Amino acid sequence: MKASSTPPPQPALDRPLETGSAVKGDKLDREAFARSAVSAIKKANSLNGLVLSIEGAWGSGKTSALAMIEELLGQDESSPTVVRFNPWLVGDRDTLLRHFLAKLAEAAKLSDNAKAGKKAAKELKSYAKVFDVVKLLPGAEPWASLVKSVIENVGDATDSIAEYKTPDIELHKTKVEGALKKLDHQIVVFIDDIDRLFPLEVFEMIRIIKAVGDLPNVAYVVAWDHRYVSDALGAASVPQSSDYLDKIVQIRMPLPALSLMARNRLVNDAIASLHEDATRHYFPRSNERISSLYFSGLREILEQPRDVIRVFNTVEAIEPALRGEIVFADIVALAALMVKAPVVFELLRRHPRWFVGLLPGDSSLLKKAEEWIADGAGPLQAAIDGCAAPDAVKAILKLAFPASAGAAGRFSFNRVVEVEGHIAAPARLIVALQMSISGSDVSIVMAKRYLVYPDQREAIEKALTSRNCSEFLEYIGQIGRTMEPQSAADFGGLALSISRMVDTAVFVQRGQERSFLFWNNPEQVAENALESLVAAMASDRASKIAESIIEDPSSISMGMHLVMRSYLNDERHRDTLLLCSPPSKARLVRKLAANILAAAQAGTLFSINTPGFVLWNLVRFAPTVCPKIFASIAKRDPTLDEFALAFFQRGFDSTKGQTYQVPEDKATVEAFAPLDMLRAHAKVRLADSTLTYPTRAAWKAADEGKAVYGVDGTYASR
Repeated sequence: MKASSTPPPQPALDRPLETGSAVKGDKLDREAFARSAVSAIKKANSLNGLVLSIEGAWGSGKTSALAMIEELLGQDESSPTVVRFNPWLVGDRDTLLRHFLAKLAEAAKLSDNAKAGKKAAKELKSYAKVFDVVKLLPGAEPWASLVKSVIENVGDATDSIAEYKTPDIELHKTKVEGALKKLDHQIVVFIDDIDRLFPLEVFEMIRIIKAVGDLPNVAYVVAWDHRYVSDALGAASVPQSSDYLDKIVQIRMPLPALSLMARNRLVNDAIASLHEDATRHYFPRSNERISSLYFSGLREILEQPRDVIRVFNTVEAIEPALRGEIVFADIVALAALMVKAPVVFELLRRHPRWFVGLLPGDSSLLKKAEEWIADGAGPLQAAIDGCAAPDAVKAILKLAFPASAGAAGRFSFNRVVEVEGHIAAPARLIVALQMSISGSDVSIVMAKRYLVYPDQREAIEKALTSRNCSEFLEYIGQIGRTMEPQSAADFGGLALSISRMVDTAVFVQRGQERSFLFWNNPEQVAENALESLVAAMASDRASKIAESIIEDPSSISMGMHLVMRSYLNDERHRDTLLLCSPPSKARLVRKLAANILAAAQAGTLFSINTPGFVLWNLVRFAPTVCPKIFASIAKRDPTLDEFALAFFQRGFDSTKGQTYQVPEDKATVEAFAPLDMLRAHAKVRLADSTLTYPTRAAWKAADEGKAVYGVDGTYASR
């Protein structure tokens, strides 16, 4: 197949429009708004300055609006000189005014290369120097509130600055005004990101604007969230902070609300930017579902342009792992909750039963589905009420999780249809809640693919690590409980793949890296997974499957595990499905013993997960083969170090970890070799100065008959 020349879709990064392409790139129908702002800016003249505020919530597109305004100003025949000042980048509120005046001086010089421009620039720079070494009294006007407490260690400058009196500063400002009046061009100063500043920095910037806002031939266009700035002034103890801005700003221009048409356009563009496979029809009625979601809360919850970007950036991140598992519309709904209703999403993550009732495997719980949902109605309602757009959140939940909507008193006609990929289907919700994975986690989606697609199993196994392999088997069991009998046509092959996994390198490494007290051995985890799968898909074949595992040369650890389950009298396993019939015992034990002997002869026995466990229990079932196995081990490794590490391995505690000790039942040891011979061999090995721990500890345990720690050979108390 010929490779496509179409470049991959680019992520919807949160970047504003840029001057030069802003008008053409406008998707929010705000050109008319920008032109109105340009008309207002022209009111600044040689007699008066002007302060115009572009107001909008965070993410509403203020920076893009400034770019459009600047671009339109540049199209005018008498285009002004533009200054961009971002106080957020200055970082030091005490030098904000100096930086600001320096910027203004630079603009004055650029606006008129003749004598008038140079004169204005000189006066502004001189004016700025005053504030470079003098502190301002909070709450007062900059040029009228200089105090005598001057920055220490300024040398001779102290005396010259101290000579400035309030009338002198007023006179200096008058010189600045006179110089600016003579300019032939207007200066427009764009000030953005004020609402990113801390309250005291906001106050400092507002004072600066108030100090210079009436300078002639200068217009200031400030972009901010009016509510945030007002609150910041209140936090800075400014009296009547809500009215303070009205004394500074002559013209206020709130950004137009995001129109329904613009919102539709942004969402369509965001969806189009995703990978082409994201919106394929994996489920019936998927187009109807996304349309219903859009008109059932999604449109309302995306209040600002940045909301659209953030939600669909999240969709782009989580969708690949959920592709084909959850219908696209419900992936978008989940992303919307994550971004715009994080408290609700956290409830969903921590208490999924509050949203869907019972989960797979909950048959043993005493509560009914409706009781779980009723338990969550109160906390869920409180979480919804705390959202910025509670009605929109309710509408999304009503579509995505209709059962929870009913518990909160909102009747829903929506149905949960598992085959249509609805996230409220319990099995699919489990998948959805596993989509955010780190390097040490595993995706339940991969577990399901492992179950259903035989050709993907090898690749999935290779991707597992010692940190996540056991959890992967647990997910196999969780998903298995929800599967239909026909889901895995090659169930026998699946069972062998799972049992063989126990003896792979990642599980061996997990055991070697063990550093914690609580431990669930991999054979038990694999058995639990297999029990779930057999119960769901092949209960009538349970014995046959168990026997095939015992006979499999690549499933030695699981084979011994199932032999013990089947032929040791243990009431705890009376209800276990994977049990072999009594008449099969002799045949199965012979086959397992032969497999163990073959592994010893091939040198692979100590590469399995629990060789010590296998050898100890082989004594119970086939003691006559044990000497042959020991002879094969000794032939390949005369040091017997691997045998000692496996066979003498005992408990694990929180003090120093792994311990080694000779089995209390000497018959277990002597089924392989005489104990005296092993002790004599231990003395030989301990005499080797190059022998390191934990091998030295294993032989010390054999020599002295005591329990010792593998880490350093010290004695382990019992």
